[in-house]
Amino acid sequence: MIEESRIVKLESDVHHLQADVTEIKGELKLLRTDFVKFTIAVAKEFGSVHTSVESLRTAIERTKLWMVATGLGMILSVWGAAVALARILKP
Repeated sequence: MIEESRIVKLESDVHHLQADVTEIKGELKLLRTDFVKFTIAVAKEFGSVHTSVESLRTAIERTKLWMVATGLGMILSVWGAAVALARILKP
């Protein structure tokens, strides 16, 4: 009789363990799904940041080109004005 009650208790404990393991497996699947979603979101965010940085680089390069062109134009304009002034003031 004592052995039989111990076996019944062990069977009950095993059923509880099986239920716990099943619950843990379900939670692990949910965690994995959440982790995959998080990984995808982070990858998209990094892609967005990369695109923004590339856009900024392009804007900087365009601004540099504009500054060089404007500077050269101004130098040529001042030089042209100086030459014109020299011709006018030439005795």
